Amino acid sequence: MSIVASGGEQPRESEYFAGNPKSREAVSGALSRIRKYRESLRVSGRAEKMRRNWICWQGYGPRGDSDASRIGASGEQGELLNITVNHFASLANQACVLITGTKPAIKAVPTSSDFDSLAQAQFADALNDACERDLRTPELEAQAALTMILMSEVCLLQDWDARVGADEMVDEAGRAIKQGDVRVYVLTPFDFVVDPDVQDVGSHRWMCWRRRVSKWELAADYPEHADRLKSASVHRDVAADANGASDVFELRRRNQARVDSTSDEVYVWELRHLPTSACPAGRLIRFVDAETILFDSGAVRSPAADGEQPVTGNAGYPYQDSKGEASLMAAFASPEYIPGLIDGHTAFFDLLSLQEGVDLSATIMASAINSGGLQNLYVPRGANITATKLTGALNVVEFDGTVPPQAKENVAISPAIVEWAQMCVTWMRQRVSMNDVVVGETSKGMPAQAMALLRAQAVEFHSRMQASYERMVETDRTNILKMYQLFARSERVAVITGKGSAWAARSFSQASIGKVARYAVEAVNPVTKTLAGRVAFAQPLLDTGRITLEQYLRICQTGRDEPIYDFVRNNQARIQRVKEQLMKGTGLPPMMMGPQGPVLDPSGLPQFQDDGAEHIRPLITDTHWLDIPEWLSVLATPETRQNPAVVKGVSELVHYQLALWRAMDPAVIMLLGGTPAPPPMAPMGVMPGIGGGAPALGNGQGPAPQPGSGQPPGPRPERQPGLPQPPKNPLTGQQDQQTSVSPSLPQAA
Repeated sequence: MSIVASGGEQPRESEYFAGNPKSREAVSGALSRIRKYRESLRVSGRAEKMRRNWICWQGYGPRGDSDASRIGASGEQGELLNITVNHFASLANQACVLITGTKPAIKAVPTSSDFDSLAQAQFADALNDACERDLRTPELEAQAALTMILMSEVCLLQDWDARVGADEMVDEAGRAIKQGDVRVYVLTPFDFVVDPDVQDVGSHRWMCWRRRVSKWELAADYPEHADRLKSASVHRDVAADANGASDVFELRRRNQARVDSTSDEVYVWELRHLPTSACPAGRLIRFVDAETILFDSGAVRSPAADGEQPVTGNAGYPYQDSKGEASLMAAFASPEYIPGLIDGHTAFFDLLSLQEGVDLSATIMASAINSGGLQNLYVPRGANITATKLTGALNVVEFDGTVPPQAKENVAISPAIVEWAQMCVTWMRQRVSMNDVVVGETSKGMPAQAMALLRAQAVEFHSRMQASYERMVETDRTNILKMYQLFARSERVAVITGKGSAWAARSFSQASIGKVARYAVEAVNPVTKTLAGRVAFAQPLLDTGRITLEQYLRICQTGRDEPIYDFVRNNQARIQRVKEQLMKGTGLPPMMMGPQGPVLDPSGLPQFQDDGAEHIRPLITDTHWLDIPEWLSVLATPETRQNPAVVKGVSELVHYQLALWRAMDPAVIMLLGGTPAPPPMAPMGVMPGIGGGAPALGNGQGPAPQPGSGQPPGPRPERQPGLPQPPKNPLTGQQDQQTSVSPSLPQAA
């Protein structure tokens, strides 16, 4: 229950508004906080600066009394011409392009390094590309960046829209239930509300936000509120304070406001409160006003004595996963924050006065041209002049005498006016670090390296805004992923780009992306944001044959180099999958046996048979120089060394891939960026204790004398050359003929 204090103070609450089980009391508390936040914007002056930036960007001037689309007249007799040169919008748009022109590198981060997680992360990357087309995320993020530049703050909010998608089922009332899909909203500081007194942006425990919805659709969905909804309008502010003040920010200019206050749209507010000690279950409330409450997740379930009506809802906060991690599903961004406060700030607030100086100079010059730009007609007094003879004349001047007055110059503009206008433009550019290269006024003959450096310097100036934008993009994409993980319970189809940029329809659900933790945005060098920088990066790769001409053009146009690393990423996923199989004791398939022993292919390698079980099947085209160290790393842990199946599988796989490596075409090794295979070891005979033979020196001499035999060391008879032997079995090291002099390979444990 709220208690209104005297003396104009804010009402004091005896119970936390979000923890109050009564919906009306909770909504009343939310409305009071909306008014408090808007009042803080007004008192700090930020609301007025935001409004002026907004109207100035549209071309109405910093004061809103002019129009860049036409020349206005002012003065007592219309002698002054008002000119608006919208240099402000040019710089704001250029800053927006500077930080959004290059698409950030977005990668899905799996929850672990197992194969399923890596595979789901690869699919999540393709799903992100599909969301860019279907949800228009790049367009919305660019719009959010412009909003951040103009208004110093922005909120990119993610919501689950249950009204869209394919029909999934029909409820008891016969209404179709849709699959639903993610909806992303770009909110200005006047469309969302947070606690202005928290320590930092990461401390937000709740937020309110509003959106426009058709009141006729709401009336059909909520017939119990139909009468109130039909009389509501988007032009009526439900968060007006006690003095009757409306919203501190009216997007429509006053001279464009509609006379009719009715509208088919109405604002629907939503309160999102995270689970805290003061509100253990969290809270989500949707309402139009204090009396029209559409949904409340923490409402009472039975009518109260004071007339509280039950509200249909589900207990708990919906935006939290199975691990209990809750999120507001909102990404906040600002070019920079005022030290010690959570209030955002933008350098474009400081350009308004300079824009007024530019408009003043343009008005003075236009008025001077208007008053003296046309020639005067001098005639003797009493001359009979008709109207048809005055074509092209500005004024008719009568004079007495024979010598007319002399006008040396009809249009006179002081050079100080032009210099003042140029200085205002220069100061505007300097304030936001927009040099001549960025604005497209490059000096003639400037080398490309210097142009890239100047552009990179401008990007460095906006590095904090760039970092804020990248964090916003990362949070936006991660929240979209979390939305699908929470609500995509049924199979749905997404058109994604697969191998070779081929389009394919893939179905997915919660289980398909459940092992993806988040998306990460990789930092990008500012030089790569310029065309000259991208060309300098891609040209050496093209010259050395590392990339194709198509990839070269893609890098120069977009700055994206993901296609270059497709093979590396896919190969790493393959290696990880095989390591998991080895750790489970899975090895090579059984060999095909013939009358003479194992069946060999023309290269001397064994042929395997398919027994229907899971096995590892290496190919000769694998990256053996990368694979073998990874297989041996499996045996680096004491646990795996104690498992005979793991030791046997790793040993057989290593020896088999060594044979594949030696049989591999050197041209293929070079194309894959590998190294030649090491030569096979020289015959060393049979080690003592293995096979009962004496060790051989492998230098063409006889067997070495055994220790303690009394045989003096000395030269031994040379070994006679033998006939060529068939290739060895890479698994057992033995040959078909018993006359082989080659030793056996070490056997697996």
